[in-house]
Order: sequence, then C-alpha cells, then structure tokens
Amino acid sequence: MNRASLDATRILALAGLFTLGACGSSAPSTTTTGSGGASPTGSGGATPGGTGGASPTGSGGASPTGSGGASPGAGGSSSGCGVGPTSGAPGFGTPAQSVQGESTAQFFGTDVTRDGATYRFITNWWGTGWTSSDVSYNGTSFTVTSAAGTSTPDGTPIGYPAVYCGRYSENAAHGDCGLPAAYTTIDQLWTGWKWSSPNGGQHNAAWDIWLGTSSAFQSYLMVWLRDPPGRQPAGNTVISNVTVANEPGTWNIRYGTVNSAPIVNYVRTEGQDACDFEFNVMDFINDAQMRGATTSGLKLPGDTVRAVAVGFEFWTGPFANVTSEDFYVKLTKK
Repeated sequence: MNRASLDATRILALAGLFTLGACGSSAPSTTTTGSGGASPTGSGGATPGGTGGASPTGSGGASPTGSGGASPGAGGSSSGCGVGPTSGAPGFGTPAQSVQGESTAQFFGTDVTRDGATYRFITNWWGTGWTSSDVSYNGTSFTVTSAAGTSTPDGTPIGYPAVYCGRYSENAAHGDCGLPAAYTTIDQLWTGWKWSSPNGGQHNAAWDIWLGTSSAFQSYLMVWLRDPPGRQPAGNTVISNVTVANEPGTWNIRYGTVNSAPIVNYVRTEGQDACDFEFNVMDFINDAQMRGATTSGLKLPGDTVRAVAVGFEFWTGPFANVTSEDFYVKLTKK
C-alpha cells in the first residue's frame, strides 16, 4: 500500500468475511480475489508487498557485501539498497522457481512454487481506475510488464498484484508455509523479498500481513520498503524514526483503521527505498504490541498470523517492468 493508498488497500478482501480491495480504495471490491481499501482519504494498502532487489544476483550474506546466504545466520543484503543484514535470517540462496505464465486479466490466481513450497500468485487489479495490464510470473517472482490506469479522486490505487501464503483475500487458504499459525506456536516466522523498478513512479512495495484468530481476520500489519511521492499508508497518526528490536533500519509508523479494522504500517522514509529485506515477522508484531500497550489507537488485535503477502500498489500510470524478484516465507514452530 502506498501512503495514500494504504487505507484502502488494507481492506483486502477477507476470505469469506470481507470483499475488500487493495490499499487506497474508497470502495470495496466485489470479487473474492480482490483486495482493497475503503478509506475516503485514499491512503494505505493492506497487501503485503515486496519485490525484488535492484541487483539480480544480490541475496544472502551475513554482511552487506555477503552472497549466498542459504544457511541460517547468513541473511542480509548483498545489494546497495537493502535495509541491512539481519542476524539469523535464512538468506535467499538460489531458489528453484516453477510454474510460469502470463495474464492480462483483471482477476487471476494460480498456485506457484519456490524450492518445492507452494505459494499463490494473484493479479488483483481491484481498483475501478484500472484499464489494462500484462503480468508474467515464475514461481514467487513476477513482473508487471505494463499497467495502465488512473487512481480515483479519493486516492484508491488501481490494484495490488501480489504473491502470498496463508489465508488471504481469496476464499480459501493457499500455500504450504504453515499459515495460519497461532503466535504461541511460532518460534520464528521469516520472510524475505527482493524487488526492482527501473523508473519509480506512483507505486509502493510492501508486505501485507493479515492477523486475527484461527477463524477470523482482525487487523493488518504492513511493512513498506518504498513510500512513493504523494501517496501514504492508511492512518492519520505517525511516530517517526523508530527502531525494531533485532531488526535493522529505521521506520516511520503510521496507524489507524481501514474499514473499521486496525492497521499498523512500518514505512521506510520517502526517498529511502529499500530493494530487499529479510525479517522475523514476530519482531514487528511484538514491537507493535509493546507500543499498543501504552499508545492509544495503536492496536493489532489477534493471536494468529493468517497470511503473509508481498506486492505493489499502483496508483496513476503507465507503469512498466516493475518486478518482484524473489519472495519466501519460512516458519519454524516451537
């Protein structure tokens, strides 16, 4: 979700409960695959977004200059635009991506695999301003070769193409990463993403993490690696320049509600895009819960991670060659 689309995007269609769109929309999507925003201010996205690194080969490494990173403790960034090395991260390695295709459809979904593990790819052009697109995919990598459309006056984006694992905006759970999973059962929940965009423009790059119970969605946690000019996540309250225990980088927190559901966004400062990042999802959840204990309005209801997704929220185009290079979720239980 971008900053202006975050509110709308956060309302991604809850499986069977909400049929909401991606960030920045002021009207809910009517499709089971759509996700979206319902904020009249056109802010915020609710989809997990992340895409590939600026360096096609950059991955892994215990240090910023490291490579490989296939073993525990070797995570980090080998590119010059990563958030920074994260102790204990699995690293991207050189995954085997499979299930390839291309779609120009507004709503399309298919199961894909990365190193034999199943994920779900969706085109998810839920915004009313979408006019056309062409997206190719290969495992958890995908490229928006072209997309055209215009953000509506309230700031609703034209869509949020994404890859996810868990119970997300479609009616059924997808992927075999072990989600949904209760917090009490999780030892570590690693996720990593690399993305690239040659020309910038009005799109974000963000994780959209859905929280709740085993049976119902309750709140959104988003992590933005790119905050595009003129757009912002959902929520009206901001805490600037925070750090998260065990994680590199500094973040601006923007929080509020989307369609009455709480949302907390951790956002890179505008102009300081990060093209890759690996982190333990529970570190951000724990940080939000700690702050919510003393900060009115900053709440993340739920006891279960329902889904982890990454993708791009697009506002006004045209757009070309925006790429999610690699994405993974690795859960270890207690």
